[in-house]
Amino acid sequence: MNSYAIKGDMHTHTLVSQHAFGTLKEMIEASKAKNLDFIAITDHGPEMTDGANRLHFIGLGNLPDFIDGIRLYKGIEANIKSYAGRLDLENSLLRRLDYVIASFHKEAIKPGTAEENTEAWLSVIRKKHVDALGHMGNPAFPFDHRTVMLALRDSGKIFEINSHSPVARPGSEENCLDLIKYAKKWDIPVVCTSDAHSPYSVGEVKYSLDLLKSQDFPSDLILNSSLERMDSYIERRRKEKKADSTTGL
Repeated sequence: MNSYAIKGDMHTHTLVSQHAFGTLKEMIEASKAKNLDFIAITDHGPEMTDGANRLHFIGLGNLPDFIDGIRLYKGIEANIKSYAGRLDLENSLLRRLDYVIASFHKEAIKPGTAEENTEAWLSVIRKKHVDALGHMGNPAFPFDHRTVMLALRDSGKIFEINSHSPVARPGSEENCLDLIKYAKKWDIPVVCTSDAHSPYSVGEVKYSLDLLKSQDFPSDLILNSSLERMDSYIERRRKEKKADSTTGL
């Protein structure tokens, strides 16, 4: 029987992203209060209107892996800046991070045609430092779902079901349901994320879990349902990045 719950939140923002309202300490405390085991801090890349600067991502490496018993993944929500898949942080810094989400934001790039957006997603999937695709259901950025999800399956990477989308990206639900159907068909893992911009929203993923439940999505494909599953994915990706000597991606 499927059991739908999470033990960690893999998409959160601190006040380093200036439209967010929590310190790192507060986000950790909120995780602990909600009986989570881990959290990823994924502040916006530097080409967002209020994103973190490069020094933030350099400094993340100085933080411990565990704070007050909570596993801390140091990450970024990088902005897709071109339909060729350019991200707003260079590879030399992306490679230092535990977890890299790539996302479209209207503040960072003008929405393209379905063909342009599809090509951007495909290019991002091929980038060795990208671990997950962010809020793909955004109706402002239409794309060929089947083509992109097939590429995602073949890459062994993941995508998120974002619980902040009903507020920040209205109209995402139909697209999310379609993406979930492909993920179920092809056994593509997901993470359910809050996209929290304050401590009060950490771990709040009921919307995401309800969408998955409505499609009878296998709960063992929800990677952030346990620290072991999430850490296994992070470790696998770390080894793949190290082994991949491809340049220019």
